[in-house]
Order: sequence, then C-alpha cells, then structure tokens
Amino acid sequence: MGASNLALVGSGWHPPLFREEARALLGSIEVLHPRMVSSSQSGAELGRISGASLVDEVIVSTSRLWIDNGGITASEIAMHVDEWAQSFLLEGSFAVRARNLGQGVCDLSRREIEAEIGARISGESRPVDLEDPDFEIAVVLAGQDDSSGYWDDTQQNNLILWGLRDGKFAGTYNGTSPTDRPFFKPVTLDPRLARLMVSLSFSRDPPSMIVDPFCGTGGIAIEASLLGLEVLASDLDSRMVEGTKSNLDWAMGSGSYKIERCPADSIHETWGEVDGCSFVFDPPYGRNAWTSEDGLDVFLGALSSAGKMCPGGTICTMLPSSPDALDGPLSEEIQVMGMDWAMMKERIRETGWSVSMASPVRVHKSLSRLVVLCHPAH
Repeated sequence: MGASNLALVGSGWHPPLFREEARALLGSIEVLHPRMVSSSQSGAELGRISGASLVDEVIVSTSRLWIDNGGITASEIAMHVDEWAQSFLLEGSFAVRARNLGQGVCDLSRREIEAEIGARISGESRPVDLEDPDFEIAVVLAGQDDSSGYWDDTQQNNLILWGLRDGKFAGTYNGTSPTDRPFFKPVTLDPRLARLMVSLSFSRDPPSMIVDPFCGTGGIAIEASLLGLEVLASDLDSRMVEGTKSNLDWAMGSGSYKIERCPADSIHETWGEVDGCSFVFDPPYGRNAWTSEDGLDVFLGALSSAGKMCPGGTICTMLPSSPDALDGPLSEEIQVMGMDWAMMKERIRETGWSVSMASPVRVHKSLSRLVVLCHPAH
C-alpha cells in the first residue's frame, strides 16, 4: 500500500489534456491512471485547482492500493480504509462514496464497498450520515478505460484510491452558455475549452496577466477575468472590441481588463513590455482551415509580437489540423494550416517560440484542432 497527499480525478472528456492541465497547475505530478494524478498537498495547490477546466473531483489525504491479478474483496478494502481513517478521519459524521473509473476493479460492487467501509468505521463519535455528512470518504476504483475517444498510451493498472473528498471543489467546469452573453457569434469558443487554454498557460504559478490578440467575442478574456487574472484583449475588428467589452462587463469577473483595437502583430506597441504574462488565443482561420495557409502570416506575426512584448512568456493557442491527427500518436506529417506539422513547428520556432505540447481535439468529422503550448525557443 502506498500513500500520497492529493489526487485529481479527470472528467473523462480528454484524459491527455486533463493531465497537461494538472501539470500546468501543480508542477510535478504522478500519473496513476489516464484520468487520475497525484501531487503534494497545500493551500496554494488547492487554490489553483479550484479554477480547473477538466478536473472532476479533488481528493485529499489519500492512500492507494495497486491491485494485481490476485484480486481483492470489499471487506479487505474496508480493512485498509479503516487503518487509514485512524490517522486521517476526524470525529464527526461521514459518508462513503465509491465510483468507478473505466471498467472498475475486479467486478467489485460500489454499494458493497460503501456498506463494508461504513460498518467498519462507524461508531458513536463517527456516525454515518448519507444526507449531510461532515466528511465524505471518496473511494475510486480505477480500471481499464478507453471511453474518451482520444488516443492515449498511458499505462493502465488496476488501482483503488481513497481519501477525503474536497467539498469546496465544484467539479468539472461547464461555464455559462455563450448564447447568454450580450454579444454572441456562432464561432464563439466553448467556455470549457477557453478555460482549459488559460489553465494550460500557467507555469504552476499563475501568469501576471493573460493577453489575447484575437479576442473575438471575448471567450478567453472572460475565463481569465473570472479566475481573477488581469486581461489585455485586442482585435482588429472594432465590433469585436466593443462586443468583448460588453461581455466582460456582463461577466463581472474579478480580474481587471483593458481592451483595444489593434493588429495582432502590433500588440507589443499597444501594450508595451510586460513580465511573466501568457498569450492565450484562438487565431482566425481561412475557409479551408487546415488545408490552406490562410491566416498563417497573421498567426506568425502575433507570435513575433508576443516575443517582443514578453520574451519569457508562455503561449497557448489552437491551430486547425487534419482529422487524422486524432488517429494515434501525433505525426510530423499531419496537415496544420496547409503544411506538415514538422514544417509548422519550424515556422513557429523562427518567431522565437518552441512547441512544448500539442494535443488534438475533435471539432467535427472533417476538422480537428491542435491545442498547442509554446515556450521561448532560447
């Protein structure tokens, strides 16, 4: 039996990007399962996780048990959890909530596990209360999982993890529907994806501010402001500038914001030099998206300007790619904005940035997009 302090359970939509988000927010992580990671525990970590996009559950004061081919029974699990509870479960009412990840473990019944643990731990100072408990013991039965539809080569071994559920964490982020905003366009970015891109731009600690040179209707700017981050947003289209301002006023985020009309390749002139910021944006694409170079010069110009504005910053962006990007390991030959991915990475490097992570997301049958993270090439 091993022990760790903090475990994050991913939503299941995109396990590889869940792990990247956890790494961006926490720094060093241990991957336990495609949808579960562990890290050290402190108030700072819990604060950063609270704004995550793809984290479904936070469990603290955890312990875990790897399950080999010999299997395990519900009563044996209850024995281990009882031993853990003597050190980590304070006096007060409690409930046990068990859940499966993937196929679960050894065909174990969640209800039987809950009943066995409850019966073993409960007493006069620790009564079971399923309605309004002081503490929730979370038990995760993590087995084989291939349900997300995204290629993933992370090793999957059967694992049982338990600990105290962080009741302050609200669960997977969905955001408010873009159609509820005062200014809406059909191409508006999904709030969950916008929030994810902001999270990915963290380097464990949050950036000094978020800069979006293609703000559009303000989706990324809204998510950054809701997280309490300062925002610098701009667009060449004055309608988008005014619309973003209306949407930010409506969202009432705690992060301050400035919005200006300017070309994406001139943001360093508009905003001046800034230390420690992140550039998070969804650049405009041409009609044929991944099959043509429409928008390439505008994109590369934005990268060059970002390097002049904050040479030590971080970039998180999305680029249109051919649907075969979803079929397996990311190939150097997949098409991204009209060229091989290998060539696109070189073009990015020529602007002073280096790709450190790229992961495809499905848009529809004929289009995927790469979520791309870049750091200074030097």
